Amino acid sequence: MTAKKTITAILVILVAVGGFVAGLYLLRQRQELREEAAVPGGQAETSIFPTTGNFNTGDTFPVSVFFNTSNIAISGISVRLTYQYSGASPELTADNIEINSSLLSSGDWNCPTRNISAQSGSVFIDIACANLSASGFSSNADTLFATFNMKVERVPVVQPVILRFDPSQSVITQKSDTQDILLIPTSTGEYTVGGVAQPTATTAPSATPTRVPGVTSTPTPTLTASPSATKTPTPTKVATSTATGSAKLPDAGVSYPTIIGLGLGLLLIFGALFLAL
Repeated sequence: MTAKKTITAILVILVAVGGFVAGLYLLRQRQELREEAAVPGGQAETSIFPTTGNFNTGDTFPVSVFFNTSNIAISGISVRLTYQYSGASPELTADNIEINSSLLSSGDWNCPTRNISAQSGSVFIDIACANLSASGFSSNADTLFATFNMKVERVPVVQPVILRFDPSQSVITQKSDTQDILLIPTSTGEYTVGGVAQPTATTAPSATPTRVPGVTSTPTPTLTASPSATKTPTPTKVATSTATGSAKLPDAGVSYPTIIGLGLGLLLIFGALFLAL
């Protein structure tokens, strides 16, 4: 083998080894994304209570929203909760948003946003407060943020009704740099209503009696009784769960280009070794 061919083989081996090491590093970086927050340095959490519950038509039950800043001083919190409904109006309605009285009594909080709206099959519950103190607010445990009531108007078509945070509209702002430090919220409330959802009523065709010649009396149309809907026994109302603010990050996955790069690097190494022999 000539010296030129040997040098070429050595250079190819070095490049291949470098690519292999770089590929391993990139793959490691992708795996470490599972430990990162939804935002840089995100550690704050939000949660819903109760997380589950069985209710009857006409029941009203409270829902509480908690937050935990993990000892990081914050200047504000804004959350949007949402759930789906079927038909012209929600089967479960929400009202009476109340901010934690302990927060308001401190005089450090201003809470201008307490809105509930329904459109296009979704209910949106928006709550936002700003902390006006110079040092901000911090906590190392679940702290009550707000409560609101939910009332069961009728049996939902789709069950359970799932109440969840909208991560794109939920923010906890750090006091020092106004950055969002909220982890992706995964806490949900799943609420089931006993009974059977009633189908939309339709107008039954009218029975037109046929007049028979020579018969003076009008025959009485025969009415066929429709089978009545069977009501499922209503379960007892329960709401047994603990509020939790733990958030699980989505799987970051594996980079297929990285794997392909590693494979090509190995092929280059073996090819260079073959040329060197």
